[in-house]
Amino acid sequence: MKRAAHCRLCNHQEVELKKGTICGLTNEKPDFQNTCPSINFSDHLEAKIKEVNTIYENIRRRTTLTYIYTALILTISLSVMVGGWYLGKYVYATGALSTVPIIVIGIGFLLFPAAFGPLNFHRRDLKMAREEKEKLDKILSLYNRSYKIDITFGKEIHGTQEVFSDIRMERN
Repeated sequence: MKRAAHCRLCNHQEVELKKGTICGLTNEKPDFQNTCPSINFSDHLEAKIKEVNTIYENIRRRTTLTYIYTALILTISLSVMVGGWYLGKYVYATGALSTVPIIVIGIGFLLFPAAFGPLNFHRRDLKMAREEKEKLDKILSLYNRSYKIDITFGKEIHGTQEVFSDIRMERN
């Protein structure tokens, strides 16, 4: 695990353009094995916990909607392809040849990315948010700390989501 990840939660963290993350106590790059003996959690920690958990919960609560969307678009896509197939059979039975059924089936195939694209983005975002949360929880467990967080989502106004969170820090 990167040492700078510990520093991002500490009040002693300083960031310099040339050196990057340094400790405000030693003015050097972080130099410790598993845990920093002089780490000082406070505002940085609570803000990071709120940020990471809010992102994770927001993505997680949209999972069902994403799967419903994927199933709906996939059903429409398959229906268009089946409709194109039956249109082709009908046109062929009348003795005419037409490219229209092939175009309709092609449109059905073009809908597949619209079905699976949002699902793939959702799964990627969920994986990244879960990894970030696990990384934060792992760092806190090294310092025998844990937390309980209650997140509630309020109204969404003009694309801005209201989020209310209550954090209770615990020592293990």
